[in-house]
Amino acid sequence: MKKRILIVEDESGIIALLQMVLVREGYEVHCCQTGRDAISSMKTVHPHLVILDVMLPGLDGASIVRIMGEDETLASTPVIVTSALVESEKMFLPFPQVKGFCSKPFVLTEFVAKVKQALGD
Repeated sequence: MKKRILIVEDESGIIALLQMVLVREGYEVHCCQTGRDAISSMKTVHPHLVILDVMLPGLDGASIVRIMGEDETLASTPVIVTSALVESEKMFLPFPQVKGFCSKPFVLTEFVAKVKQALGD
């Protein structure tokens, strides 16, 4: 069974790139583009990993991780945070489900390595 990854990202070009890379690595990939859709998508898809942008319409990445931590069905789902602002990494340090941070623009080999590490692959 393929592991499911949910990409929460508002830029369609980044979604297309990450989806292509992750599908090629053998993962089942689902996507949503707003913070408001993220939580409902997680409850529908039941991902093994969430790739989460910081700046999103609706709810930002930090708010989403906070909500995840308060929901027993989502609290153990690992998250990799993505952002163009390297300083954003500090705001996610208190959240145990955040397993990695990838700055944009992506180095795809590093991104894939972080995904595999977060999933235990």
